Amino acid sequence: MTVHVFSGPTVPAARVHEVLPDAVTHPPVRHGDLMRLGAGPGDTVLIIDGLWHQSAPVRHKEILALLADGATVAGAASMGALRAAELAPYGMVGIGRIFEDFRSGALDADDEVAVLHTDDGLPLSEALVNLRAALTRAAADGQLDDAEAQRLVDLARSLPYTSRSWTALGRFAAGEGLGAAFSRADAWRRTHPCNAKREDAEQALALVAAGLPAVPGAGAWAGEPWQTSFVRYWQAAFRTGAVACGQPVSFLALLHHQQLYDPGFPDRWRRRVLAALAHEADDDACRPVRSPAVERSALRSAAAAGVEVASMSGDQLAHWLTEEEVGQLAPEEALVRVIVRSARLDGAWTVWPAAVAEAGDLLGSVPPAAEAVAAAFAVNTEVEAADPHHTTAHLSIERIAAHLTQRWGLPEEYGRAGLDAAARDRAFRDFAGAVEVARAFYLSARAAAATPSASLVASGARQSPRT
Repeated sequence: MTVHVFSGPTVPAARVHEVLPDAVTHPPVRHGDLMRLGAGPGDTVLIIDGLWHQSAPVRHKEILALLADGATVAGAASMGALRAAELAPYGMVGIGRIFEDFRSGALDADDEVAVLHTDDGLPLSEALVNLRAALTRAAADGQLDDAEAQRLVDLARSLPYTSRSWTALGRFAAGEGLGAAFSRADAWRRTHPCNAKREDAEQALALVAAGLPAVPGAGAWAGEPWQTSFVRYWQAAFRTGAVACGQPVSFLALLHHQQLYDPGFPDRWRRRVLAALAHEADDDACRPVRSPAVERSALRSAAAAGVEVASMSGDQLAHWLTEEEVGQLAPEEALVRVIVRSARLDGAWTVWPAAVAEAGDLLGSVPPAAEAVAAAFAVNTEVEAADPHHTTAHLSIERIAAHLTQRWGLPEEYGRAGLDAAARDRAFRDFAGAVEVARAFYLSARAAAATPSASLVASGARQSPRT
């Protein structure tokens, strides 16, 4: 039973540990973080702060995935309050006044809780919800009339969230004839500290420490088809598929490595796709069964859907097959290759695995693949540490393309159609897509081929911005 807390500018990790000594603290949540937790029944995830401007925010269905897995998810104060207000009907627990105001509609703008802050969580601006609370309380204490308080709130709202502060509001108010009203409010709040976000965060920590009330669970929606191909992709991209060298390796990284470098991958992918097509109505649709009967069954399914080589135009055939294949392959084999190459990895079809347990034999041997991925990422980290301006994004497309051509045993003069066909046999959309995926592994693969020291690899990668 683990408690995870995501916080930053609203409440620091040190304070979280004072209230919840055994909690696992995290910086503000961003897209992908929840998928990495592996949380399940008995675990609690408390979201206070979250990023949204400089990175993708936590998606709603990432939270639904945790709820469906049996974890308790609560939110308060900032990003947590926003997501709890939106997902309370699905089982997320909301805590605090800010959550209640978002749920009721009294607050309806995300920037109410947004602040500018440093990487280590030091706030550099003031949240609108804090300014609003202080002005409202000052009015209740007789320091402002309601009209003055509302006009000051409106001025604060008109400021960009990155520039909101008491100092900025004072300058703005002076120019709008509200200098005296602001001065009274400012003097009052200096002796009556008001931090609505921190108050809600403290309440949430106390409730988690005391034990949140039992929640009914995810609800009936968890048994309905709520997942999308995006959710499956996120699960593959962020959840741990294996551990190597003490580092977690995502399932998608494992899969990408095997697509690129395992000589047996194309044959396993072909078997998997045809088995799925042949048994599409069965529970075990994705179990690869290598058999001529399976291929015949898959072809019958394709024919029943109106997919036949004879009905394809020349342009369609040229898209999926090389010129030699069009002229030499029997219609049955040509159709099999079209089917396999068009069934690239796509989470919308369950033939696409999102976890090691779903992959069957598609990955081949996982431990050495995980070690290779971990080694590749270590080399990338070393190169970037040596020169942050030279990352895998600066690698030459031409060099990566030549690298893959050599690794796949293709002729150097192979044209685009042949390169795309080879990539699609490995479940890529095309050769350009394979090249982009290979960026993460190229430096390590080159180092393994040349066997220089890691420092020489880093030095070589810095020869030019387009290495």
